[in-house]
Amino acid sequence: MRVELPDASIVYDGAGEGEPVVFLHGSLCADWLTPMARELTEFRRVVIHPAGYGRSEDRTSGAGVPALAAHCAAVLAELGVPRAHWVGHSAAADIALHLAYARPDLAASLVLLEPALPQADDEPASAAMPTATAAAKAGAWEAAFYIFLTGVCGSGVRRLFTDRLGERGLAEAVASSRYFFTRESAAFARWQFGTPQMNAVPAPALLVVGGGGARLGTPHRARAASIATRLPHTETLVVDDLTHAMPLEDPVLMAHIVSEFVARHPLSDPAG
Repeated sequence: MRVELPDASIVYDGAGEGEPVVFLHGSLCADWLTPMARELTEFRRVVIHPAGYGRSEDRTSGAGVPALAAHCAAVLAELGVPRAHWVGHSAAADIALHLAYARPDLAASLVLLEPALPQADDEPASAAMPTATAAAKAGAWEAAFYIFLTGVCGSGVRRLFTDRLGERGLAEAVASSRYFFTRESAAFARWQFGTPQMNAVPAPALLVVGGGGARLGTPHRARAASIATRLPHTETLVVDDLTHAMPLEDPVLMAHIVSEFVARHPLSDPAG
């Protein structure tokens, strides 16, 4: 299914019945959340591929977070869904967060898996992104892909992708690295979302971080902690041994986490 917009053409998939849960995948791979979404059979599942990923098209020089959130709102309007639960991973967690701020009427709850931004003052320095960016500037897209994901997900990332998504899924993810490094990362860097915006988000939120990030020295736990101090209705869950690749590392467990949180914040709940 596809919705045509002036600045983008957005593809989305839907399946199942029940309360709607929208899945927004992170950068570099259109199928980060696909195995997890398949597990949530008790819900109406909507998987949106943001502009530039899968078969979705970005008709700009790089869609920013507010525009991507507006695209998601347009998909819900196309489906006739007035309100949903939102699951976002990495950069897409920021899309879900912005949508809950700009369109609070659309967000019953948020499950944010290691948001990519905003940065935290006390986060550890990580060489993954600058080193990968340098490789990308030299045109080494595959090297950039592995440098970044090895830095935040660990050395087994290639096998993880092939085990969960197959060789074709891995190849498609590597191909997406060109869009990430040339357009998406710069557009996301322009996103401004501070304490006033955080404080204004009414939806209950679950921040999920991987315990394995401490071993890798990733910044996501510090970033989640910083967000948690400013979102009014937030819980934080640390999942031992998992990393930034948590949706692929254990899709069954991640589906259970989403299901349990969503069940506590049904659409009929006026607080959600």
